[in-house]
Amino acid sequence: MINQQDYESFSDLMKATVRVLEIKAASDVSRFKKMTPSLFEDEVLKAIKEACVDAPFSKEDVVPKFGFKFPDIIVSHSFGVEVKSTNKDHWTSTGSSIVESTRDKNVECIYMLFGKLGGTVPEFMCRPYEDVLSEIAVTHSPRYRIDMKLNAGETIFDKMGISYDTLRTSDNSIGSVRDYYKEKAKREGNPMPWWISDDKADDSSVDMNIKSWHVLPANEKSMLIAQSLVLFPEVIYGDYVNAAMWLVSVKGVICANMRDPFSAGGKVRKLNGSALDNPLPHIVKTLSDKYSLIKQLLESDKDFQDQMASFNPELSTCPLETWLLQAQTALGKAKVHLTSKRLVNLLTGNLEIS
Repeated sequence: MINQQDYESFSDLMKATVRVLEIKAASDVSRFKKMTPSLFEDEVLKAIKEACVDAPFSKEDVVPKFGFKFPDIIVSHSFGVEVKSTNKDHWTSTGSSIVESTRDKNVECIYMLFGKLGGTVPEFMCRPYEDVLSEIAVTHSPRYRIDMKLNAGETIFDKMGISYDTLRTSDNSIGSVRDYYKEKAKREGNPMPWWISDDKADDSSVDMNIKSWHVLPANEKSMLIAQSLVLFPEVIYGDYVNAAMWLVSVKGVICANMRDPFSAGGKVRKLNGSALDNPLPHIVKTLSDKYSLIKQLLESDKDFQDQMASFNPELSTCPLETWLLQAQTALGKAKVHLTSKRLVNLLTGNLEIS
């Protein structure tokens, strides 16, 4: 456990490091402005070692871990320095993964040392790591957003109501983040947050190559339509926003016209080869065509359960019956008023029974 005196000594070391960098940058502005991230890391390492001259730390205890461990530099086993830089004139960047799977287990205290190399003169700032993490961004994995000018009380941890150490040591850190952003989106009137998968779902991660809907094979299109109908019943009455975001963020698929897979084609006068008494919107045929897949997803597809829990949690109880009620309600909004019995008959092709 780090005592207060050691913590204050490390804080002083970081301030001294910033001063060393400021002096060097002032005398060689062009060199600093052209620095790559790796060159800046090397420069920070040298500056920390130089600052050790007037601090109770030995330069031999300043060890680089660039590219191998988090944080980038270890100081006297218990302290760490994460190094970030930008060649632009701002104090923000994308930081490290929230999971911190490569974190050195001995490090108790981490500072963020940031180099703003753009602007008239390069500038530097160093603050406790958890004090500059404003939000969480989703790239290939959830990562912190860094804001070196962040005010006290505005960190992502303040917003979530959880401490940095509690979140980073949690067995379900990504789940906690996902729940926070889901609730935040609902409060703001958008029930569909950008998808954040958990560690156990790596096999369902989005392909790096975004695909267009029209190039997908027919069986994949069919499954995606069925999954969309289950997760987002609002597509039945023509609200495609959530389904479109899900397709992109989870499946890596862009559909330029979301109406086409669900409702294109106007009215239908036949279902399963049998004539209807009255024409119905094409979405009813889509529901009928996909009903066997929908039933399979709801009743026996265990791999799909996590997505249902995330995007349509009402299906956790009596999934098929609940979804049928959702579909009936959605059809009502599309001005198709059917009894539950009539809906089931239409979906199963039992048109002889009204």
